[in-house]
Amino acid sequence: TASIFINPLQFNDASDFKNYPKSIDNDIALLSKHGCDSVFIPNSSILEDIKEIKAPDTALYLCGVNRPGHFDGVLTIVNKLFELTKPTRAFFGKKDFQQLTLIKNFVKENNLPIEIISVDTVRELNGLAMSSRNNRLSEPDRKKASKLYKTLSSIKANSNNLSHEMIKYHKDDLTEQGFDVDYLSVCNPNSLKDLKNFNLKPMLVAIAASIGGIRLIDNILID
Repeated sequence: TASIFINPLQFNDASDFKNYPKSIDNDIALLSKHGCDSVFIPNSSILEDIKEIKAPDTALYLCGVNRPGHFDGVLTIVNKLFELTKPTRAFFGKKDFQQLTLIKNFVKENNLPIEIISVDTVRELNGLAMSSRNNRLSEPDRKKASKLYKTLSSIKANSNNLSHEMIKYHKDDLTEQGFDVDYLSVCNPNSLKDLKNFNLKPMLVAIAASIGGIRLIDNILID
């Protein structure tokens, strides 16, 4: 079973919600092709009298800095979907690493009988992490967006010599190439706090950047 719901609670920008790609028919066709037996597609009535969940401090870093309330909305709707569908296992992608971390911790802290399974990021041939938002990229920007994963891979390849200067170099390089960089952070994969000591492993290198007004995220784990 899969569930599809484009959740207005997690958009702190109304225009972002309005413009977010909605491709239900295509999603259903893809799910059917890959052997999915049933799809739960609730309408907006799912939000009526919904129990609001306040996200913990882990939500204050990375995407949470410039998207206040985003992860409150994520946990609120995920909790509701769990209540309605009662899964024994639920799958969440590593591309949204912060979301995955918050959901894992939420399930653990509330003793929910659900196994959260982390799914490796699926990439396009040029390395760009697959996302619904990619559909809104122009062809030139789609090619340019592959630079995000190349940047993360370069940082990982040089992880033994990692420095704040190197991170700044990569961030400035992306800005020069037309990206609006929200963050490029090296952080603890559990707390998501920025690391001051780059010799500590494991570490997560996470990025959020916009190209052509389309916000993209990606990350790479160094262990």
